[in-house]
Amino acid sequence: MPRRIDNTSLLPPYRPDEEVTLIPSSADGLLRSPDWTDELVLVEVHPETATREGTLESLLPVLDHLAALGVNGVWLTPIYEKGPGGNGYGNQGPHTLEPAVTGCTDVTKGWQRVRMFVDEAHRRNIRVFLDLITWGTMKNSALCREHPDWFDGEAWGGAAFNWKNPDFCEWFISTCVTNVLVTGADGYRADCEPMFAGHRIFAEIRRRLLEQGRKVLLIAEESSERGGAYDFEQDGITGWVNWSRGQQYQNPKAYFLEGWNIVDCVKSGELHGSAASQRDGTSGQDKYYTYCVSNHDFQRSLVNMNCLVMGYQAIFAPYIPLWYLGSEFGMHAENQVIYFVPVDWTLLEREKNREFCEDIATYLHIRRMYPDLFAYWPMNHRETNIRSVDADTELPSYERYTDERRIFVIPNGGDIPKTYTVRADVPELSVTLIDLLTGEKLPFSRESGTICFRAGVNGGKIGVFLLEKQAK
Repeated sequence: MPRRIDNTSLLPPYRPDEEVTLIPSSADGLLRSPDWTDELVLVEVHPETATREGTLESLLPVLDHLAALGVNGVWLTPIYEKGPGGNGYGNQGPHTLEPAVTGCTDVTKGWQRVRMFVDEAHRRNIRVFLDLITWGTMKNSALCREHPDWFDGEAWGGAAFNWKNPDFCEWFISTCVTNVLVTGADGYRADCEPMFAGHRIFAEIRRRLLEQGRKVLLIAEESSERGGAYDFEQDGITGWVNWSRGQQYQNPKAYFLEGWNIVDCVKSGELHGSAASQRDGTSGQDKYYTYCVSNHDFQRSLVNMNCLVMGYQAIFAPYIPLWYLGSEFGMHAENQVIYFVPVDWTLLEREKNREFCEDIATYLHIRRMYPDLFAYWPMNHRETNIRSVDADTELPSYERYTDERRIFVIPNGGDIPKTYTVRADVPELSVTLIDLLTGEKLPFSRESGTICFRAGVNGGKIGVFLLEKQAK
C-alpha cells in the first residue's frame, strides 16, 4: 500500500560546507555547530540488520523510506572490519572496513563505496554520521601486533587503546580526519565518549576538519560537559542520578509518561545532560539535547507503537529526536539487544503498523512545516519556547510558541477517545484555531483575554492544534 504522507520535499536541502554557517552553540564560546543542526532528526541504522543483504548499497531504499518519513540524519553503526569474534563495536580499527557492509574486500574500493552511500544520502537531503569506537580493538587485530605500545590493558573484552601515547593519538586523529574527508560524512557519533579519548582528542579532530573546510557535528555517547568537543550527546534526557546506563538499557523509561513533567524538567534542567550537572543544579543549560527514544543498546522495545513515546516526548518536544530504525513501524525486541535483531520490513504490511508509521510521518510533517516553532534553539535550553497549557488532560499538555502562532500538544494517555477542555490566554486579537491532524477549523469561546475550546483526541494519541493570528 503506498504511503499517504511523503515528507521528502520538506527536508531542509543539503548544502555543501561552503554554504553552511557555524553558529555559537555553547555559552563559553568554545563550540560552533553547523546551522543545519537546528532541523536535525536522527535515526540509527545498523547496515547488517537493516536489510537482508546487509550492504550499504542495499540501504538506498532505506534512505528513501527515511526521507519520506521526514528524517534527515542517519547514525550509521560501525562499518569497520569485525574480524574473528567482533561485532562492529568490537572491530579491527578505524582504518579498516567490513567487507560484508561494503560488498568488497578491497579497502580502497570499500571507502569509495562508503563515499557513494554518503553522496546518495546527501542527494536525499540526509546527513550521515559514522560511528567511531575509541575504547580499543579486538585483541586479534593487526594493530595490536604491529603497535603493541598503542595499547594498555583491556576494555570490553578487547585490547584498550593507550591514550597516553602521543604517536597513537596522532594516528587516531589523522585517521578520523581522513575518513571524513574521503567519505564526505557529516561527523561522528563517538561510542563511550568522553570516557576514553576525552574532550581534547575530539576538539582536535573538529579543529583539523575545519582547517580542511569541513563543518562537522560530533555526538558523544555519554552525557558530559561539552568541553569544546561535542555538540551534544546521544542520551540527552536521562536519570543517571538515580540509575545507571545499563539499568536504563535493560528497562528503558519513557520519562515524560512516567511522572516527570516535561515543561518543569525543561525549565529546571532536571533529567538533562550529565549526572554531575544534574546533581549541582546546572543541568539543561546547553543549547542542544536529544531525546533518545531507542538505540542499539536497548534490551527491550520502548516504543511499541505508542504515539506518545515518540511524538509527545521527542518529535513535538524541544529536542533532537533520535531512534533506532524500525521503531517508527513497530519493531519489537524483548530481553535481547536490539542491535542484533533484524529489522522486519514485513511489519509495514500490517494495517496497524502502517497506520502507526503514518502517525509518525504526520508528526514529522507538522514539525517540518513549522520550523519557527520546532527548530528554535536558544543558547540556554531552559529558555526554549515551551510552556504549560491549561487542559484537563491526565498528562501535562504543552505548547510551542512564537509571537505569531502557537501549537498546542494535547496528549491522551488512555485507551479511549476523550474530549478535553483547553484554555489559553490570548490577547484580544483576531485568531484562527485549526486541528492540524484533520485540517478542520475549530470554534472557540472568548472570555476576559482567554479562549476556550474542546479538543477531541483518540486514545493513545496526541491532539495538535494551531492557534494563529489572522493577517490584517
